[in-house]
Amino acid sequence: MNSPEWWTRAVERVAETRRADPGNLPGAVMGVETLADGPLIAAIGDGWSERTICEIGTMSKAFTATAVLLALEEVGLLDVEAEVWRLPGMGAFGSSPSKRKIRVRHLLQHTSGLPTIQHYTAGPATPCNDPGGPPPSFADTDARLGPTSEWTCYPGGTNEYLFVDGRPRPSRTLTVEQVSGALMEYYEPVKEPGAEYFYSPINHVIAARIAETLTGMSINVYLKRRLFEPLGMTDSFFVAQPTGDAELDAWIGEGVTEEQRARIADITMITRDGALPPEVAPGPDGVWDKFRRGWRFVFPDGGMMTTVGDLLAFLRVLRDGGRAGERRILSPEIVKLLVDDHGFGHTMGFGYRSANTPYGQGSGTLEHLGSKMTYCWLELNSADPLLGVFFSQRLPNIATTPNMGAGLKVIFRVFVPAVGDARTGSR
Repeated sequence: MNSPEWWTRAVERVAETRRADPGNLPGAVMGVETLADGPLIAAIGDGWSERTICEIGTMSKAFTATAVLLALEEVGLLDVEAEVWRLPGMGAFGSSPSKRKIRVRHLLQHTSGLPTIQHYTAGPATPCNDPGGPPPSFADTDARLGPTSEWTCYPGGTNEYLFVDGRPRPSRTLTVEQVSGALMEYYEPVKEPGAEYFYSPINHVIAARIAETLTGMSINVYLKRRLFEPLGMTDSFFVAQPTGDAELDAWIGEGVTEEQRARIADITMITRDGALPPEVAPGPDGVWDKFRRGWRFVFPDGGMMTTVGDLLAFLRVLRDGGRAGERRILSPEIVKLLVDDHGFGHTMGFGYRSANTPYGQGSGTLEHLGSKMTYCWLELNSADPLLGVFFSQRLPNIATTPNMGAGLKVIFRVFVPAVGDARTGSR
């Protein structure tokens, strides 16, 4: 079937941008869906196709949030006002008055006040960190999955050292249960819980622990069974490579095939100095390992991989009130938590725009951005709702000398307005 002219025009705008500055856009796959035209997907750049699989970075949090809500609902505890420390397996949050204030909604909305990505000198003293001393470094630990960086509070990215089972260990060698347990012990809120939006990857690592404790499954396997398989999201997963530990692989494995691994896009490093960002720990060969070979940490706050088509399937079920055809996937209660405005510019899964965006999207737009230049949005307040997705794979500087702006211009100054302009002009 031929694509509608408005979609062809929008894609050509992105292609023109790439031709003008190919060094800024290694390639991309993008998609939209409307009731009138259905799903539309296109790719630009050598090696990119509609079936390209990308790591979506912090957009993974929307899926971790969905898993937590599903798990809470299954055991009759779907209450985002619940104090986290009172939930099964979360007693460590009862160890201080400030942590006892943290509620489920605070984790999912980034209002817990827990610290964000920070240099180790800004962190508390722990068995693995002396903020007044040299960077954490332990030669006798298992560093075969890569070294650690001097940054903390982003364990999958920084490979932060945590004291687990009586010794310091890099985060990538640990499970979600182990990593979350250490984070719950180490870190106190640095802002008043519930007072303001304050982004922290820690929130969704701890949220993943809730889902795993309640379901008795790793969060990735739980999502596969409860969401990915029912929605036909066959190219969505957190674990691309087995660890080699048979028991652990049975816990976290997702059956990813060689054919799927061959479709995982390379991540292009576009940093100010051409070097790996200092806040990101490399793999053992000195660069980011897109397969995360051997990781025991599922990376629930930033490691999900998917395709544009699969992500559109998830956005579609939100648009359709939790149903996929005649099958109910998400309850009306969970859909409301994921799509309604709950304050602080955030639902339980997405950013929420209370006014029209500068890029042409309407009031009530839901959106989520990923650090590796991935983005999705939902405009539900119209007779023909729009779902949109854009994937590239760039590794920019984020915490230090940030340079995400050039990549974000492609999304917010080119693709999003082009979709709006072309679609409006077609009617």
